[in-house]
Amino acid sequence: MSIHDRPAGSRAGEHVMDASRKLGHETCRLSSSSMVNFNVEQTHGVESSWISMTTSRESTAAGKSSVKATSVKDIWTLVKEAKERDKKAAESPDTSIESTLFFAGNKNAGKSSLILRFLDREETPAPTVGLEYTFGRRTRGVNAVKDVAHIWELAGGIFLSDLIKIPVNEANVHTVTFVIVIDLSEPAEALKTLEHLIEKIKSTVNSLLDSLEQRGSKRPKAMRAYGWKKFGAENVEKEFLDPCAAPIVVIGTKYDVFRDMESEKKKMLAKTLRYIAHTNGASLMFVSQKDENTVAKCRQLLSHHAFKGSSPKTMSVDHNKPIVILAGQDSLSHIGPPPSEMGRDAVGKQSAASYRQWKDDFNKYFPPVTTDVQKEIVDFSKYPEQAIDALRAQKDEELEKLRRHNERKAKEVVSLTASVSSAKETRRRERAARAAVQAQ
Repeated sequence: MSIHDRPAGSRAGEHVMDASRKLGHETCRLSSSSMVNFNVEQTHGVESSWISMTTSRESTAAGKSSVKATSVKDIWTLVKEAKERDKKAAESPDTSIESTLFFAGNKNAGKSSLILRFLDREETPAPTVGLEYTFGRRTRGVNAVKDVAHIWELAGGIFLSDLIKIPVNEANVHTVTFVIVIDLSEPAEALKTLEHLIEKIKSTVNSLLDSLEQRGSKRPKAMRAYGWKKFGAENVEKEFLDPCAAPIVVIGTKYDVFRDMESEKKKMLAKTLRYIAHTNGASLMFVSQKDENTVAKCRQLLSHHAFKGSSPKTMSVDHNKPIVILAGQDSLSHIGPPPSEMGRDAVGKQSAASYRQWKDDFNKYFPPVTTDVQKEIVDFSKYPEQAIDALRAQKDEELEKLRRHNERKAKEVVSLTASVSSAKETRRRERAARAAVQAQ
């Protein structure tokens, strides 16, 4: 191989060749008769480097002529082609999708039933204990690409909400969609659960993104930008919104019970949920397990987040019908003010009603129920584990021995205290008797 350099471009040619080798996108096998020329030209004061590769391959077989191929590409063309290849690879239909759906919400709201309907499993839902995992898989395309959705379900309402941090971490936070399931037949409890879980989700996600950002990751900025993208760059309500960086879907179940409520109560509940969902960048949907149409739309929305399928096309904001509002579709002007602000003069008013005002009005329609937080009682006999059961039996025996030991100690202390008191009383009486004798 012979290399001919122009004097002005020798160093530049070497740098270009090094760059092309590092890119790893152009590989050439050069025979002993191959020619590589490096050229540097000055054009209007801007130095441009380009590579001229001339390769010739001569066949050793008799009677065959030599074949010569010529191609000319500069370094910027190589970089552009490399980026285009990477982009096509990322958008390729053969790239598998991996996502996470995290279900949480009111106890007995139907989380397990929604998961089974989404996975198209005809099973009787069992009570969820703690944090449970399952998965859904979809095969698509002629190459049978397998997409996977990891599905987590949290039991206990808000009691175990700290367990969100277990499956959601820095490695998968960009793939997670949070699904909050609330019971429309219990409005007061539904609002309490929704309020708590949204706050817990946002704090968890922000903590993970802050940690990534401190290490120089660009993912947090992209996620936060995507969270705002659904509202549009020129949204006039921007100052009143605080969208979560991760997608949130709020599903109100038992719509058949909600449908039979008084009209004003339905309106108050629907508008309050719309306000909370909109200001936090969440989608909102009402579902009844007895209505296949609402279930089908729910499955479509979950599939949209799990497998990037199409989202529901129809939007419904009428409180007399099942609500379907995707994130960013609603607006504060369409929701309107809470009842306490309805009769006031709105001329020149620039601020929207606060969540506190909505909550105060909501509590007038649905007074909060003050109940003690009760821990979920679990029957461990249904989940036998030989090693764990043996260890628990040992600890129960140790606890019983400690209890009996403490009882004996307590009895001894009581007996000793009684003896000391009796001795003190005896000495007091003796002193009193001596004093009486001396007085005589």
